[in-house]
Amino acid sequence: MLVVHPASCCDVCLDPYSISSEPANSPHAIACGHIFCLTCLRSLSPSACPLCRKPFQSDRVKKLHLANPPELDNAEQEAIDAHASLLLQRIALVSGEDAPEADVVEVVTEVQEWLQSQPDDPNPHMALRAAVTSLQRYKALQDQSEREKAEHRRLRSQLRNNKRNADHDSKTSRAVEESLLSRIQEIENEHAL
Repeated sequence: MLVVHPASCCDVCLDPYSISSEPANSPHAIACGHIFCLTCLRSLSPSACPLCRKPFQSDRVKKLHLANPPELDNAEQEAIDAHASLLLQRIALVSGEDAPEADVVEVVTEVQEWLQSQPDDPNPHMALRAAVTSLQRYKALQDQSEREKAEHRRLRSQLRNNKRNADHDSKTSRAVEESLLSRIQEIENEHAL
């Protein structure tokens, strides 16, 4: 017996396959091995596969009998939900400004590994996925802010040093100018006699 994936659909009409006893929307195989719903197979004229164009006989179409996809029992689903909730709490705890970077990396890695181990359907853990993405974005912005603050401090220090040097150079220039002016005055006085 086959198990149908919830996203399986007919390649012609793109309607999802029905697992019910109603044959119209259930999957049917033709001689070439391709699978379509019975409604689409009956509507083909001439009777040729829509994918490979091989002819088939309408009376030789085989209905595929499917099993329902396995459902998780409540205890297993509750355990998964509890673990997701625990991971969400851990994300909340490392979301503060003072959280050590190593703790953040550890939690993000753990959450991403756990999410990858889950079935492909992302919908059940949307809150957890959004929280880890938000945490990563927040930490990236926090790192950028720290770098910009350090650059701001460096530039302010450089500005103070430049002002101090400019003041010192200005005072030195004034002192040299006054000294030269007084020496000029002395030389003029000596030559005037």
